[in-house]
Order: sequence, then C-alpha cells, then structure tokens
Amino acid sequence: MVDREKEFSEHQFGPGVIPELSTKMYRNPLDAIREAISNSFDAMIPYEKKGIDPKIEISTNEQPDGDIVIEDFGTGIENYQNFRTISPGKKQVKNEISSYDNVNEQIIGQKGMGKLSFLHLSNEKKVEFFSNNEELGMHIIMGMDGFTVEYKDSLLILPHRGLKVIMKKARRISEARLLDMISKTFAIRLSRGAKIILNGKPVHKPEGFDSRQFKLFSLKNEIPVYGNLDHVEKPRPNNISIFVKRVFVEEKDFEDYRVEGWINCDYLEPTTDRNGLLQGNELYVEFHKKLIQYLDDNFEKRSESKDRVVKSAKDLEKMFVDVIRTILNLDPTMVTPIMSGNITDKDGIGRKSNLEESPETPCTLLEGFVVDPTKTAELVTAKPLGPCKNSYYHGNIGSNGGESTARIIKGPNKILAPLGIVLAGNEIIPKLTVVEAESEGKPIVYFSPPNRLVINSKRPSSKIILDADTKNQIEMKSRVLPLLVRAGIESFPKSSEMSKEDWLRWYDTILDSMWSK
Repeated sequence: MVDREKEFSEHQFGPGVIPELSTKMYRNPLDAIREAISNSFDAMIPYEKKGIDPKIEISTNEQPDGDIVIEDFGTGIENYQNFRTISPGKKQVKNEISSYDNVNEQIIGQKGMGKLSFLHLSNEKKVEFFSNNEELGMHIIMGMDGFTVEYKDSLLILPHRGLKVIMKKARRISEARLLDMISKTFAIRLSRGAKIILNGKPVHKPEGFDSRQFKLFSLKNEIPVYGNLDHVEKPRPNNISIFVKRVFVEEKDFEDYRVEGWINCDYLEPTTDRNGLLQGNELYVEFHKKLIQYLDDNFEKRSESKDRVVKSAKDLEKMFVDVIRTILNLDPTMVTPIMSGNITDKDGIGRKSNLEESPETPCTLLEGFVVDPTKTAELVTAKPLGPCKNSYYHGNIGSNGGESTARIIKGPNKILAPLGIVLAGNEIIPKLTVVEAESEGKPIVYFSPPNRLVINSKRPSSKIILDADTKNQIEMKSRVLPLLVRAGIESFPKSSEMSKEDWLRWYDTILDSMWSK
C-alpha cells in the first residue's frame, strides 16, 4: 500500500450552481427589484455623506421588449473583478467595507449574491449593466454561463455617474404590488429623503409611517436597537416590523402586546433571500429576549385586559372629562409642577443631576407637560411622576418606576416638570378609552398616556361601576362619581403635595361641584 501526502483542494463548482442559485434562492420576482434597489442605495453612500439624497429610477415592462430598467446615480461599478465574483464574503463601496466579521451599518449588502436574482427575473436569462464610475465606462452582459465586458469612454456608456441595469424580456410584475413592496421595504429611507421613481411617479412611504427613531435597548458590545413603537388598543396581526440597516426584512407577531411599530438592528443577519431573519445565532436569541423584556416593561398585554365592553363606557368618559374640567376651573394651579426642594428618594420626586446638557439650556414645552418655556432650567434625572406603563414619551418618562428625564427651575426650591393630565393650559384630556383589567391598588385609575381609564377587576368595588345602570343618572352619580373624582384628583401631580386634610377638603369641593351640575 502506497502512502500519500495529505492534499488540499478548493471547492469546485459545476455549471449547474448558478442556475440553481438564481432560480431557487430568490423565488419571488419582486426580490430582484429589491436587491437592485439595495445595491443602488449602497452605491450612493459616498454622495449621501455629502448631503445628496439618493435617487433611483425604475421602469417596468414599459420598454419595447418588456425589459425592466433600474438606474441610479451612484459610484458605478468600481472594480470589475469584484463585481463578477459571486459571494466574495464582503462588499466594498469606496473605502467602506462590510463583511460577516465586520458589519458596516451603512452598507446593506455583504453576501454578494443579489445580482443572481436578476437572472431569475429575465425570461431571456440575460442582464445588461451600463456603468459610469467617472473614470471608466463598462458595458457588461451577465448570463447563466458568465460575464462579458466591453470598455468605452464613461459618458458614451452612461451620460451620468452611476449604473443602469436592464433585465431583458423580464417577467411581468404588477405595478401595484411592486409599488407596495418598495414603499414598505424602504419606508425609513423614503421618509428620510431618498427618492425612488417608479414609471415616472415618486414612491412614497406607507401612510402613517413614522420614521422617527428612539433607542430602545442595547445588545452585547453596545449594539443599539432603535425603533418607534406605539400603544394601540387593537394591534394588527404581525404588529412589529423588523428592519436591518433601514431595510424591511420581516414582520413579527407580538399580538399579545398592545403595540405596533418598527424596530431596526443593523447587526441582525437576514436569510440569503432577505425575507426573514436567521434565528439560530446567539445575537438573535439575545435580541428576541431583550425585545420581549422591553415589551413587558413598556406595553400592556392584551391578556391583562378582558377586552369586554364596559356598558357604561360612554357615560364614564363624559363624566370623567367633566371631573377634569371642574378641577381645572376651580384651581388651575393643579397642573403646575411639583415643588421638590432637596427631597430625595421620595416616590415621584428625586434629584440626580447627571446629564450633560448645560443648565442654561432653556425649557421647552413638551407634549403632556406643563413647562414654562421662558425660564432657564437644568436637567435632572428622577423617578417618573404617576403611573406610566407605556414609554410614550420615548425617554422623557420611564416605566415601572424607572428613571425619567425632567427639567427643574434653578433656585432654592427645584421644580420638577410633571406628567400633566392636560396637554397645555386649560385644554381637556383627549378622548379616553375605558377598559376593564386586572391592576394593582385603586378601584379605578387614569393612565396618561395612553389616556386609559382602567377599572380594576381585581377589586370587588369595581362592580360599583361595572353594574351601574347607565339609564339612571342619579344612580350613576351616587355610585360612580366618588370614584371618578378620586381618580381625577390623583391624576394631577400636585395632589401628592397635599396633606390628608387638604386632600379631603379638595375631594369634597369637587364632589359637591359635580353633583350640583
């Protein structure tokens, strides 16, 4: 028997690999358009840094031969050898590089396989590229067997810097479906100035999409997770959209929580076809765990509320708003800030001035706060005022007893800007929702935001309200009004300053005033 030396051989790929990948990996024709748009955004990174908004023009099935044309104003093809390499393991745009080992949050692509989807979209299995990189012009034809390239003067190939991609004799795509996909997939980028023109008409972000982002939590190595999540009473199915590098990847079903919105994490890894997230890796496991924790801390679960109609809901809403109006009319100072002095570790009050902003920074009027914008104030960190399970103010109010950011007037007595029940001045609270839920503490409590009057089904006294005869106004007043007055007074931060005797006098005054109406 002859001993042989150990040998190493690289992978060898046969002619069937490209057809297999191009037809099986990207099964939806819309994926090809998405990949082309993503590549265009990457190519425009250097110009976006100079303040030039990205612009992409798309023409579908309106060409004489049924071609689909996608044109951008980016870098063009910078390196032909890199371009024709399938899955090089990294992507480079000028000096920016993104790879598996070194994720660049600016560059969408990093696998280098997206262009194969163009072949799947072409019935002729032929794609043409016209590139102007401001130094060299290239006309490249990609087929199942490989690439051919012709070099010319850049302006003869394309009259502007960038790249034009033509998918020859393309499969027909519904313009409505394509419009919906582009709007949804690139909603964040469209909201922030990017322009995508489809068949001569601009594509807009989805109606109601809010691209403002707020830091929600961090993963290992200080990887940030941003997003915009809002409380909703009846969330839609698949109520949270997941973006990676500001490109939509998938929707997740968190229907147990009363929340809708979107989140973005640049370091999550999409599947090869970008229609989902890889879920088996350590980062995804941490992401999912911390997202659930964030939702637990900041949003009510649907299971926490019985979601059954409270038969007296409309009467309760009207009566409670009248209580608030009465309180404001009798004593407008109820909405003024709390005088905290130097008291620490008191529920709802605190001082811990550790923020970087200058003490000279003026106050601003924040929604839900009553703050004098003309006074000079300093920022402090303190416990939130009043119950606030939903982080509606995205950093201005904490949750579940956490810290909140607030402004205080400089001087011997420091004034903490309160969580106000009114929007400003003497405006009345917005229309509220009455829900029956298991809660802690009081029989009925007002949460602001999101403007919910919660009847605590854990307390036997909740039946006072739930069983009230809405047609009998005397009964409604005698049974329900005392509880609503208590909830209304305690909604105002100033009520926590009152002594027991003052609180009872105030309570009697409001109750008498409401009863006489």
